[in-house]
Amino acid sequence: MIRSLVTGAAGLLGQHLVAELGGANTILAIDKAANPFPESQNIIYLQWDLIDFESIKNDIMDFNPELIFNCAAYTDVDGCEINKPLAHEINVKLVDNLLGLPYKKLIHFSTDYVFDGQNGPYGESDPTNPIGYYGQTKLESEQILARSERPYLIVRSNVLYGHAIDVRPNFISWLIDSFRQEKKLRLVTDQFNNPISAPNLSSAAIEAAAGNNTGILHIAGADYFSRYDIGRIVARHFKFNPRLIEPITTYQLGQKARRPLRGGLKIDKAKLLLKIPLLGLDQGLACMDDY
Repeated sequence: MIRSLVTGAAGLLGQHLVAELGGANTILAIDKAANPFPESQNIIYLQWDLIDFESIKNDIMDFNPELIFNCAAYTDVDGCEINKPLAHEINVKLVDNLLGLPYKKLIHFSTDYVFDGQNGPYGESDPTNPIGYYGQTKLESEQILARSERPYLIVRSNVLYGHAIDVRPNFISWLIDSFRQEKKLRLVTDQFNNPISAPNLSSAAIEAAAGNNTGILHIAGADYFSRYDIGRIVARHFKFNPRLIEPITTYQLGQKARRPLRGGLKIDKAKLLLKIPLLGLDQGLACMDDY
């Protein structure tokens, strides 16, 4: 059995990765949140804040992981502008700490926010230019891996959605909850992405990790839409009232951190390398049908 370490294991992506890794792996799952997993001989769960990495390093060394899936991240884009030391600690320093462990490959999850959003969607070799601190920290973590001369795979994605136990809302779950409560929704027409479901991303990332793939790989959804368009598709899929949606611009939101407008990722490389199909939004929303 393969020994896999999953950081941020209680988050949306982490929970799906642990479930997908399943019986073929012995898993050390670490998160500061309570254990969301049923009792299993294959899962060792450590409830711990990875900011205090030194206190848990010996436990990880004893586990001796072959693969590391680093899902831990501070993804609150506005929060990263407000609390830059915390963002750097989680998004950058943790990666540096993980490099001090023995492993065969480190799979690190990153974002389209490493780009400025002027000309997306972006390919793996396009020049990076983050416009906010969240994107800066994720790019710095990528650069640390690139300089390390150790085996790594950076998986960039964007607008992850799905549901899991006690996780914070994501864009799609927020939309569904708001529609159900018949709340007015102000959705921007000028931010574009290609969303991907957590089950689809976890399956594709595991397949990519199992092969000889290294460097950077974009894994995202097959459809490229504005946030406003995504809201209308969610309304149609779940038969909600689309008249609850008000189209606005990003400027009208007055968010603290700048957002890439034409973001999103090209997935041509992933489609060539992977057998698992990267789903369009209508197909991917099936994972929310029992939400």
